[in-house]
Amino acid sequence: MLNVINITQARQNLSQLIDEIVATQEPKILIRESMPQAVIVPYEQYVQAEADWTREFDKSVTTARKSFKKFLAKRKIPYPKTEEEIYALVDKISGRH
Repeated sequence: MLNVINITQARQNLSQLIDEIVATQEPKILIRESMPQAVIVPYEQYVQAEADWTREFDKSVTTARKSFKKFLAKRKIPYPKTEEEIYALVDKISGRH
């Protein structure tokens, strides 16, 4: 079930709202004029979500680099030493410059 609360109610009862979120470990959706505006989540969930995102991002970057190295190796193009060289090479290969 969605836990929805009006922003005005949240403002008037902020301390109690925070206590409830911490106790239940369930996020609350703040609405204004029946439209979602923000979400308050327990801090631990926020930290976990950030860690999950960072881990997935790092895996994606690693996968992309491996694929790029294979792409270059097939074409006998040396792998660039710096990020700037990588960007310049991508621009050249893609026809942007």
